[in-house]
Amino acid sequence: MMAQQHSLDIDLHGQLGEQFLVTHDDLVKTAQKAVLPYRFNVLPTAQGVQINGDNVAVLIASRIIEQVARAVSGTDVADASFKKATISTVVANALKLDLAFRLKGLSFPVAPMSLSQVAFMQTLRSPGEQLIIGIGPTGTGKTHLAIAAALNQLAEERVKHIVITRPHVVMQGEVVTAASRQELENDSQFEFFEDILRDLIGYQKFTQLVEERKLELVPLGHIRGRTFNDTFIILDEAQNMTIRKMRMAVTRIGRASRMVVTGDPIHIDLRGDEPSGLVHLLNLLRGTNLAQIHQFENTQIIRNSLVARLEDLYAGQPDNNQAFAA
Repeated sequence: MMAQQHSLDIDLHGQLGEQFLVTHDDLVKTAQKAVLPYRFNVLPTAQGVQINGDNVAVLIASRIIEQVARAVSGTDVADASFKKATISTVVANALKLDLAFRLKGLSFPVAPMSLSQVAFMQTLRSPGEQLIIGIGPTGTGKTHLAIAAALNQLAEERVKHIVITRPHVVMQGEVVTAASRQELENDSQFEFFEDILRDLIGYQKFTQLVEERKLELVPLGHIRGRTFNDTFIILDEAQNMTIRKMRMAVTRIGRASRMVVTGDPIHIDLRGDEPSGLVHLLNLLRGTNLAQIHQFENTQIIRNSLVARLEDLYAGQPDNNQAFAA
């Protein structure tokens, strides 16, 4: 993640910067964890402290330190619970008031629910990235943000076409036909995309883009042999692609195009012992600069807090699939 760097001096209202940092070392360390994947550090100055780091991290850290400094200079006690509550409130307010994305082409602003979502969207909007990979558990907003970014870039005429696809997951008791084996049919699993699109732009605009061939929801088998120029390609649920299908898909990127690959390498629904094409791709990309990879964690699930707790329980159970170690 390439984030813009910033530096900011904070007046601690007569408190010595060095003493503040020694006394509140726990505050700085907890705040540094809270703003991940962004980073900052704090140095003492004559008047207080200087915060250096990523723009987003500096914004949040400065507000946390200012609020705690005001509290300890007055009558409030800045104990551990106060510091934890301050950090949580500052991050939540920043997400709601400062970090929402107001994007051309969408019906309303995209309000991020985590700082990982902010970082992912910033990468999605960066024109220099051709291959972006978002990995992590379901419910972290990966696909929703990718579609929002695609619609925005279409509205800004940075691309001429959006293509969204995903592999078909064979359900329990399903009869596998030649068409489903080759993933040539549009099926009910694509309704997930339609729900997101209608939420972001409304049914009328969604229908219009489809009719104008500016937006395609395409079964995976239909992208074979095609080259997509000036296109924003979204490959969802990529953990359920074989290595052969993944190779076929990622090599569809043409001129002035970009691809976003999303999936969860932990939850693989391939039949038998066939390895996941997503896990294979992630390992191929190790040590290269060919892609920007964003890792989401269970703690960043925004669908429902219950989902995050359930994921943690499942994560503690043995799994037969080979998982990607981030």
